[in-house]
Amino acid sequence: MIPASLSSRLSSLYQRATANRTIYDLQYVFLGALLIADYFIIQSPGWIIKTVLAIALISSLFMPYIRRFTTPALPIFTWLITFYACQFIPTEYRPGHIFVNILPTLERILYGASLSEIISKHTHPVLDIMAWLPYGVIHFSLPFVLAFLLFVFGPPKSAKIFGQAFGYMNIAGVLTQLLFPNASPWYEMTYGSAPADYSIPGEPGGLARIDDILGLKLYGSTFGGSPLVFGAFPSLHSGSATIEMLFVTYLCPKLWPLGVAYTMWLWWSTMYLTHHYLIDLVGGSIYAFLTFFVARQFLPKVDAKKPNRLAYLVGIPSSSSYSISNFVRSIEYSRWFGQGSHHYNKVETDHGDVIDRDEESRVALYEGKEFDLVHSTTTMNGQPQDIYVLMEPDMEKQQRHHYRHRSQHSAASNDVALTPIRMRYVDNDDRSSDDEVESSPILMSSHTSPSCSEPSSPVTPYAPDHHNAFGWKR
Repeated sequence: MIPASLSSRLSSLYQRATANRTIYDLQYVFLGALLIADYFIIQSPGWIIKTVLAIALISSLFMPYIRRFTTPALPIFTWLITFYACQFIPTEYRPGHIFVNILPTLERILYGASLSEIISKHTHPVLDIMAWLPYGVIHFSLPFVLAFLLFVFGPPKSAKIFGQAFGYMNIAGVLTQLLFPNASPWYEMTYGSAPADYSIPGEPGGLARIDDILGLKLYGSTFGGSPLVFGAFPSLHSGSATIEMLFVTYLCPKLWPLGVAYTMWLWWSTMYLTHHYLIDLVGGSIYAFLTFFVARQFLPKVDAKKPNRLAYLVGIPSSSSYSISNFVRSIEYSRWFGQGSHHYNKVETDHGDVIDRDEESRVALYEGKEFDLVHSTTTMNGQPQDIYVLMEPDMEKQQRHHYRHRSQHSAASNDVALTPIRMRYVDNDDRSSDDEVESSPILMSSHTSPSCSEPSSPVTPYAPDHHNAFGWKR
């Protein structure tokens, strides 16, 4: 028999775990299934190290601050782990046929010639460096730079959505490469039209000249042990560049020429280095556009008047509060700045001073949430008094339950049940300017209209944090 206290606690934990779940949470089922498959496929490192790493990854999803990074980055981790696991898949479980001629044939049909072959014929050390920069340097560093810029200058959640979109696009690309293996241009230049098999090692193509220039053996060894030797289509270099530039133009639309120029630069470099056909590059960009088309449905609106992410967050009313500490604290926004937080009335300025907020800025309205204007009446000094409280729907239910419980123990009470008057959405448009927060949004009910005067009864723009004369508690 389970004790009542334990049963109540388990029920509470279950309700918290299942609260606000949507169909989009099924993505974690997909990622979990893929990671479990990777766990059993990967042969090195051994099971002890694999288990420790798996526990560390799972634990990070529940740690404050760290979870804000690992949760949106989970698709990226899944892509990287799946890409690494591909080398351990037995040959008998892979597609039996590797396509050698389909890509160059399609390229000649669609474009009249093999553009990658034409571009790669004329080489020069200067051109080698120009091709290496986007392919071997910027490609690996730009995602981190863009994620940082989105976090600092973009609206909240934009960096998170970028990470998820980037990861899912690459997962789709790796699975396509695994199920639809195709040879790269370097294979055609080395082996011609000879049939390919999985015993053939990868080659660095034009990047071998970079090893010679730099005096390294970096790319020769890296591509020689590639987990996916026959992963020409789609080009994830092209897909990554395209989706990154789409997010750049989302953040700053005036930079679209830069986005086009960088993508074209990378397209040229991949063909010059004999790693992709043009059709591979087009395919990678199509994957990126499709992913961004889905992701933009969840992207918050960019406001050109807001200089950084803190300007979007209600509760940080002044530009003097744009300090590094507040940027870090904004990762756990509700913990530091939300109502009910013991840090709620403290904001750090650029000079390191910790200041109290004005009373008018103590309203923490979260973007996209629903709020009810709840009405009740009570008796003060022998006179009936109307009370209006703006609270979240879930909180309103709690107050209704508390009121019923209180009414059962107070027969003399003349209060009536809490009645929600009007439900509406509250978003960032309720802010009066970049540097201040309105004391409350416009409150409308079935008894008022924009042309009516405000009710004479007091309006509380947020639920009280402590017991008050009416017996309400947040």
